[in-house]
Amino acid sequence: MTDLLDLLSAGRGGTVWPLFVHAHPDDETLQSGLLIAWLAARQVACDVVTCTRGEQGEVVDGVLPPTITPDDLVRVRMRELTGALDKLGVAGRFMLGTPPARAGGLEARHYHDSGMRWVAPGLAGPADVDDPLAFTAAPLEEAVDDLLALIAETQPSVLVGYDRHGSYGHPDHRRAHEVAVAAARSSGVPMIEVASAEDAEGFEWFDLSAQLPVVIDALRCHATQLTVVDGDHIVHVGGQRQELPRKVGLRPLGDEN
Repeated sequence: MTDLLDLLSAGRGGTVWPLFVHAHPDDETLQSGLLIAWLAARQVACDVVTCTRGEQGEVVDGVLPPTITPDDLVRVRMRELTGALDKLGVAGRFMLGTPPARAGGLEARHYHDSGMRWVAPGLAGPADVDDPLAFTAAPLEEAVDDLLALIAETQPSVLVGYDRHGSYGHPDHRRAHEVAVAAARSSGVPMIEVASAEDAEGFEWFDLSAQLPVVIDALRCHATQLTVVDGDHIVHVGGQRQELPRKVGLRPLGDEN
C-alpha cells in the first residue's frame, strides 16, 4: 500500500484511530463510505463526528408521513445515521457540540443544518435561511474548540475530511473542512483530505470497489435522502441520479497544487 493508506491503516507507533469529520447524516457513507469500510475490513477502528443533524434535508416521497414534524425528521435521520454507521463498522460516533465533542465549560449545542440551494449543476451555495443556530452562523472558533475537545478525548491518529470544495459545495461541508483544518493544525494531528471531484489532480487514487456492497447496505439506511437503484446507482432526494463511486482520492493536508 502507499504511504497514505499506510497512514490510515498503520497509524503512528502502531496506534490507529482515524477520525472522520462530516457535515450531515449520510455524508459519512456518500463521501467516505468506501474508505471507512476498507478500514473496518482491516480491523481498523474508525470514529465519525457529524456536525449537524440534517434539519434542512428534504425527504424522499412516500418514505415518511406528510404530517412529520421537524423534530420527527431529526429523530429519523439520527436513526438512519446509526444504522449506516453500524453497516460500515464505525466504532465511535459523536455529534459536534455534544460532549465529548464540546469545549469544556460550555452547555451542549446543536449545530443546525445551514441549508443550501443549487447555484449551478452539481454545485451548491448558501440558502436563504436565517437561523442563528446554523452551523455556518456559529463562530468558527467555537466549532474548532469543540472538535479539539473530541481530539483530546479520543486521541485520533489522523483526521479525515473534505477538501476545500466540500464535495459539492454545500456551505456546511465547506465549514466542516475549515473546522477540521484548523483543528488539525492546532492539535498537530495529521489530516487527509478526500477529493471532491473524481480524478481530481493532486490526489492519489485508490480502487476500493470491493467495498461497494457494504456501502450500498449503508446507503439503504438513509432512505429519507436517497434511493439505491440498479445496484450501482443512487437517486438523491432532489432527483439527481449518480453512479456510485468505486475509487477514492486522498492527499495530505497542505499538498494542494
